[in-house]
Amino acid sequence: MAIWKMYLITIIEVILFLVVGFLLTDNVLKNVYEITGISFTGNVWVVWFGLTFMLFGLYTIVLSFFVTKENRLLKERLTSKTFWIIVIASIVGVFVPFFTGEIPF
Repeated sequence: MAIWKMYLITIIEVILFLVVGFLLTDNVLKNVYEITGISFTGNVWVVWFGLTFMLFGLYTIVLSFFVTKENRLLKERLTSKTFWIIVIASIVGVFVPFFTGEIPF
């Protein structure tokens, strides 16, 4: 039963990061893009999800230093290749517009 509680906590964390990611994308990253001359139009959701999962990845890394290594879900997340591919892709999705001058995809 404890594993279901941990899954529920993870789902709540992801939902909270989606909300925080949206707010940061709309209020902070939008202004940063526009200051650097990048039009904030097109597939903005790509940037939103990129920022969300980039923050979630950083949160997971920081959390791993403070939570015991016996947390099964955290250990599996950190050793998952899919998790790291998504985190790297999200970092690319957020920072590529600074090099190309437009939001990708």
